[in-house]
Parts: sequence; C-alpha cells; structure tokens
Amino acid sequence: MLEKNLPSWRQDLKSSRKKEGKSPSNRWIQLATVSEKNEPRLRTVVFRGWHKDSSIIIFTDRRSEKIEHIKSNPNAEILWFFLKTKSQYRFKGEISELSDNKNYWDTLSEKSKASWFWGTPGNRINPKLQFNYELLNKLHKPENFVVINFEIFSVDLLKLEQPIHKRYIWEKKYKWRKQEINP
Repeated sequence: MLEKNLPSWRQDLKSSRKKEGKSPSNRWIQLATVSEKNEPRLRTVVFRGWHKDSSIIIFTDRRSEKIEHIKSNPNAEILWFFLKTKSQYRFKGEISELSDNKNYWDTLSEKSKASWFWGTPGNRINPKLQFNYELLNKLHKPENFVVINFEIFSVDLLKLEQPIHKRYIWEKKYKWRKQEINP
C-alpha cells in the first residue's frame, strides 16, 4: 500500500535496481558536496535505505571532510548510475544529520561496526595503533558514527536509449509530477 503513495521516480528507481541484480555496486552512489573553499568534492558512498518517501540515508564518519562541507553548505547532489538499464539518476537536495541513529548502528554486522574504530579518514596509517576490532564482540556505537539524511528536492533521470536518449525530471515543489524534457 505504501508503494502507491511513493513518487513515480521511486518506482522507476526500484525497477532499475531490480534489473541490476544483487551486485554490491547496486548500492554505490556518488555524493557531491562543496568545500569551505567553494571547491567541488565527489566521493562514492553506500545507499543505506530510505528515511521518508524522498530522503536517502547514508552512514559516514564524523571525522571525514564531508561533515565540514555539509556544515558550511548543506546543498548536495547524488548520482546513481545503473549499467544494465543505462539509467542515470541525479538527485538534488539538502543534507542534515539524524540525531537518533542507534537503530541504524544496530543494523550493521560486527565486521562493519569494527570499521568505525579505524583511524581518522584521510590521516596516515599508524601501524602501532592498528587493532583488530573484529575480535571484539558487541561493539558500542562510537561518537564518530553519523547517519546523514539526504532530502531530495528534484530528480533528473537520463535513459541512454537508442536511437534517442530520454530524460525526465520530477520536482518536490510540483508534487513529483513527471515531466519529459530534451536529453
């Protein structure tokens, strides 16, 4: 019943993901932010699910540079490409931190939880400080575990079809009405 109320782009996205299969890359998305120096920054992150009908959940490390980018400018863009359907989804929106993130932590495997105890992202590795946290059981959520909510305002879908590509946009301010535009 919930699916009937979802924006139509969510149905298109679900179809693209299904055709892609169980490949881990099916969950890899590219997140673009802007640094404090007004420079673009792009990285691959993992899609962790939906917070609401039009909000994507991403886990990140509070010590990573993207947190400072988001603080200085919460506007961001996500690109999600599916090779089998030749579909490129571009999402424009705004990022905020979800303060109640304990339930998300509990969904992680012990092996995944262990990665949150590594050194600070971007710093050199100090072999003397490395520790095998996989040996620990019941790891408690560290302060650096952050769940960010990417609230989507617009969706741009480019289908690389032959002989003519197709392109569609949806905007939240227009109640997610689908509009076909020139590719």
